[in-house]
This record gives sequence, structure tokens and C-alpha cells, in this order.
Amino acid sequence: MKIFKKLMLLAILVILNISPFFAQKNMEVEKLLANESPKEIRAWTKENREAIYGTFESSFEKPNWGHYTEKQGVVYAHVFDWPKDGKLIVDREMKVRIAYLYYGKEKLKTHLIDGNLTIFLPIVAPDPIATVIKIVLTPKEDWANLNRYRMANSKLKAPTKKEKRIVFIGNSITDNWTRDHGVFFESNPTYVNRGISGQTSAQMLLRFRPDVIELKPKVVVISAGTNDIAGNRGSIPIERIAGNIFSMVELAKENNIKVVLASVLPAIRYSWSPSIEPADKIIELNKLIKAYAKDNRVVYLDYYTPLVNENKGLKKKLGRDTVHPNVEGYEVMEPLVENAIKRALKSK
Repeated sequence: MKIFKKLMLLAILVILNISPFFAQKNMEVEKLLANESPKEIRAWTKENREAIYGTFESSFEKPNWGHYTEKQGVVYAHVFDWPKDGKLIVDREMKVRIAYLYYGKEKLKTHLIDGNLTIFLPIVAPDPIATVIKIVLTPKEDWANLNRYRMANSKLKAPTKKEKRIVFIGNSITDNWTRDHGVFFESNPTYVNRGISGQTSAQMLLRFRPDVIELKPKVVVISAGTNDIAGNRGSIPIERIAGNIFSMVELAKENNIKVVLASVLPAIRYSWSPSIEPADKIIELNKLIKAYAKDNRVVYLDYYTPLVNENKGLKKKLGRDTVHPNVEGYEVMEPLVENAIKRALKSK
């Protein structure tokens, strides 16, 4: 392939990847190509539009044989210099599920050879300008968001013998606490916030070991349930929500961690899940949590009573919406949780 064609193709790809919005404007792109690129390049672009339009520059290390573009879990390997032995070495960090020639018409084998992630190609390049290999990546959804605090956990030193570390695990009500009234955690440096917005009890249960047990706290404050009721991860019975919460308590006890089991805050509706009527379901879940705490000698933290209004919702003056506390709401909650922590530390 002539060198000017390589350079022209690279220039076009750079332009398209700098501005994905521009790349999606097909008519403008075609006009640019018609005015500034050879006929062969225009034809190539039309044939390979899937690998160009709407893509972005891949984060994988640029290869010496060409160029990567990427979108929606797919990497497109634009191979300018076809390997003579038919072995294309790609970034080993790439979690290849399957590779294709002709955008899905022909599967290609992928193997790890001498430490190199290798895709086996035909000996002759199908396209004289550049052949695109479509690489479908293995989905990497971090369902429980284990990566959220991975770095922070690794940097957190083990507690000293006298330190009384307290870990808060919860959803957005816990997560936003640091943002909306951070002075609470600043004035209590042994308090560690491990809340994640939007999380259900099942997700918290899955990350309970790295985000609680391995941090070796004296006490864990567990606040969960409202997102389950909202159906964030699908419908789930109240008993199963309670079961997930109780499993976290049991894990804590097995690891000599005292527990503060918080009630679910009142809510009359969810803006993100308007079909759900949560008020009575929250009351039902809180009854199960309170009864379990009593039967298992666990400290129960009642946020519900001081925050609820006459309609079983969150008091307007204490919330920034129908679910989340505002600064005044957190100021009501803080002495309650501090008292509960003291009771937990004294418990046998």
C-alpha cells in the first residue's frame, strides 16, 4: 500500500475520533472524504463505516501494525501492515471474547502464544488498503461496583490497636453524606464511608468482604433496603431484602465486628421509580429489621421515627427530595448514629 494512502487514512481516522459528534454526521464526513481523499479511500470508508462512525480512540496501546477504534464493547483493529505469518498480536489487556473477519461473517481463532495474545488471520490481506478485524470484548460489568473503593481500601492502613474504626456501608444516603455534610466524617477520622449510590442489599452483600471485613473495623453501620424496594435490580420480596441484610450481620459477627443495623428512611415515592409505592413496604421491612436486631442482640438504629412526616414520607424540611436527607436531615441522623455506635462498642 502506498504511504500517502496510509497517511490519508490515519488523518481521516484521527479527525473522526477527535469528534465523535462529527463522525456521526454522515453527510459532512462524506463531503470531507469526497473533497480530500482518493476514490479508494472513500470506498474503503463506506465499506468499513461500522469501524469509523460513532467510534472513539481506544485506550489500548497503539499497535505497530495499525490502529484501534472502539465502541460499545467492540474494538476494531485497522490492520495496515498485514502480518506475513498471519499472526496478529494485539494488546494482552484486551479481553477477547471472539474476533471476526468481515464484521461477523468469518470467525478467527485467538490464542495466547509465548505471552502474546494472537489472532490468526488469512495469509493474504482481504483488503489492499486496510483490513478491519472486529474484536468483541468479554463484558466486564462490575455488578457490585467492587472497583469503587478498591484503590481507597488498598491505601487505608490497618487500624492501630487502640483505633476504633467504624465502617458505614450503604446506598446514596450514606454515599452522599460525605458530600453534603462532610464535616461529620472530617471530625471523626476513624469513620470510613463505603456507601455507593443506587445500590441494593444484594450488591452490598457481595462487596461486604472487601469494603467492610478486610478493613477490620470495630463496628459496621449497615443501611440498606430502599433501592431494593424501588426495584433498582428488579422486583424482590421484602423477606429476601431482609435476608440479604441479615446475611451481612452474620458475616460481621463471624469476623468479630459489632453491628449497628439501621432502619430504612421514610419515603413516599421514588422519582426514578414512580410506579412504586414504598411507604408501607418500608414500614414492613423496618419491622423485620427491628425484630431481628432484638432477637440477635444487635443495636437497632431508628432513623425512621424522627424523619417521618404524617404521610409516612420524609419530612420536607429534612430532605432535599422525597428520599435523601439534606444537611438538616444529616444533622438529625448524626447524634443518633453516634449513640448507636457507642452502644455497639459497649455490647458483649
